[in-house]
Amino acid sequence: MGESETTITLQIIIIGMIMLFVLALAVILFFIIYQKRLLAQQKKHQEIAAEYQRELLGVAIESQEKERTRIGKELHDDVGALLTTTKLYLSQVSPELSAEELTKTTEKMRSLFDAMIQGVRNISQDLRPVILEKLGLIEAVENLVQTVNDVGTINATFNDFSTSAIAKADELNVYRIMQELINNTLKHAMASNISIAFSNEGTALKITYKDDGIGLQQEYLNQKGIGLRNIESRLSVLAGTIHFNAQKTGMKAIIKIPI
Repeated sequence: MGESETTITLQIIIIGMIMLFVLALAVILFFIIYQKRLLAQQKKHQEIAAEYQRELLGVAIESQEKERTRIGKELHDDVGALLTTTKLYLSQVSPELSAEELTKTTEKMRSLFDAMIQGVRNISQDLRPVILEKLGLIEAVENLVQTVNDVGTINATFNDFSTSAIAKADELNVYRIMQELINNTLKHAMASNISIAFSNEGTALKITYKDDGIGLQQEYLNQKGIGLRNIESRLSVLAGTIHFNAQKTGMKAIIKIPI
């Protein structure tokens, strides 16, 4: 091999090494930039997730405060008023009353006490439905549907095809979600029919909720009113999801909750 050939070979080797170095440097720079973008994206997702959790927490707190306000108002307006009236009747009881007047006053007081007992029962029922506590989620939803049918303005049906049930501790949240969906239909959908079905999909409870009303507007889904946010808040506790299927008319929601 001549000197010129050796020089050319050496130049080729040097150029090859430089190209390899540049290529390696480009790979390293690409990896660094990619890592930075990935970390930035992860941070953004974490911030969005944190904001979403804060929003759900805010909804849960707001919902609790509204419930406490409602219960406080019922106790004050109903039970409190009945107690005050009963106290007035009680102050009228004296030895000077005739047997007829005493009997009349006693009957009025008994009627007031019955009304108070019923009022307290109603508040207790709202806080934790007795049928849910005693018979479980399926019977409680059936009773909820029957209550809707008793009103007579909407026909509601419920079918349970599930073979695996969720934990007892999760039943109240699912029941409240059903109440929220039904309440939304009654208030806004102008529907004639409601259909609810429970089934299993893998290791999850699948709930299919449908009505034949005007459907959910995209604005409602984007703005997420208190009802929808309350549903999402309860589903976050259950590690569940909700998906609204696009339809020309009516509304269809698919809920999945891990068992």
